Amino acid sequence: MRAVLTRREKLTFAVFAALALVLRAAALFRYRFDSDEQQHLHVTWGWTAGLVQYRDLFDNHAPLFHMLTAPLLALVGERSDVLLWMRVPMLVLFGVVLWATYGIARRLYDERVAAGAVVLLALFPPFFLKSLEFRNDNLWTMFWMLALVALLQRRMLVAGLLLGAAFAVSLKTGVLVVALVVAAMITMWGRGLRAHRRAAWHALLGFVLVPAALAIFFAGVGAWDELVFCNFTFNGNFARTRPHLWIGRAAFPLLFGAVLWLAWRFRGTQDRWRYFLALVLGVFTVTLVGFWPLISPRDFLPMMPLGAMFVAATLMRFANPVRAFTLAALVCVAALYYYADRFENNTDWHITMMQQALRLSHPGEPLLDHKGETIYRRRPFYFAFEIATRTLMSRGAIRDTVAEDVIRTRTHIAQADGAMWPPKGRAFLNENFINMGRLRASGQWIAEDGSFSIAVPGEYVIVNERGETRGLLDGSPYRGARELGAGAHRFAGEKKVAV
Repeated sequence: MRAVLTRREKLTFAVFAALALVLRAAALFRYRFDSDEQQHLHVTWGWTAGLVQYRDLFDNHAPLFHMLTAPLLALVGERSDVLLWMRVPMLVLFGVVLWATYGIARRLYDERVAAGAVVLLALFPPFFLKSLEFRNDNLWTMFWMLALVALLQRRMLVAGLLLGAAFAVSLKTGVLVVALVVAAMITMWGRGLRAHRRAAWHALLGFVLVPAALAIFFAGVGAWDELVFCNFTFNGNFARTRPHLWIGRAAFPLLFGAVLWLAWRFRGTQDRWRYFLALVLGVFTVTLVGFWPLISPRDFLPMMPLGAMFVAATLMRFANPVRAFTLAALVCVAALYYYADRFENNTDWHITMMQQALRLSHPGEPLLDHKGETIYRRRPFYFAFEIATRTLMSRGAIRDTVAEDVIRTRTHIAQADGAMWPPKGRAFLNENFINMGRLRASGQWIAEDGSFSIAVPGEYVIVNERGETRGLLDGSPYRGARELGAGAHRFAGEKKVAV
């Protein structure tokens, strides 16, 4: 292949690179917030509030991402548009991944393939959108790509250290390590595996450093048991509830056999690094599909740079590579326009909810939301109501103690009604909380006969559509906020009022 970029190729790459930057700038401020972003940021906030992950608030992800982003959140402070601000560091991680992709592609191919891979990766919808979000997968992908750069340079200790950091960000790094080891064994088969034992030991030494340091830290603060439960016991229990997981495991031998057949078919590939990375991509994909309990596009983020590199290399072999690349890039842009909801502004709903949360509550007060959507308030119920928790609750593995926890902690604000609430807790909230928009407050609409009940003790006011009203509360004149205990009460006065 020709290695030098023509003027036409440079112009084509530059146009689509500029388009990618413009679209990313628009999406940064307009693309909807994923609930995972809010959950991750709530855990990050916990560190800024002096809480310890797992011990004081639930999370089923590895801790390094939240620990590293906590100082940045502390600088941003409490604000309703906090997620927009916390997306900015993701741009840095995105840039590092592009830089590593370019370096690897140029080392394995040439400048044409490297430039094409970077532009295609920047426009590929799953990578474009997920790399924009505030999520641990972006730091995970960055560490992985830097580890590959170190591997290409044969700096095994550094590569191991970066992979260990990736493991401290995401447990899916275990699948990456399996893919690396299997691909290395196939690539070096018959070429003297013993000669590489020293390099393997260096990589292993580097790998254990970061996880070991974190293990010592969490044991020191009394959170080791909780770390093990959240990351391994909880996730393992959820995996056992997946009804279709057996399909992937049953298909794994066939899928892995296909990878081995392709490895044998292309065993004569001259560039062993290309061969090795193609094997990594294949082994990771079939292993993840075969064994991971819940799969989504973000799980494949580390493989997308490699995929972009191989696709770009294929496009550059066409008789008219510029036309082929342009067509592929236009398909990505069209798909991106669709999956990004036409770049409409869908961030306002969360910002509105945050404004209400900051206005209706004070720091230190509990607030019940699904997964930590209100970021800055501690949740009275330990587990986040994500799919894993809801599945385990439906199986009876986790008790629905929403009502008890709300009463015990005197939680007076909760997120609005929705399907993510467990049935028992949802019924309690609907009966004892009043809708106020994105959030709701403890209380009830007072019946025509003046009766109402209080579930969460606290200071209450009685209001109509204009503000506070007057009348008799439990037989004495009501003139303003009053402490009400749990149980039945009665108000005599204006109708169509709420407490």
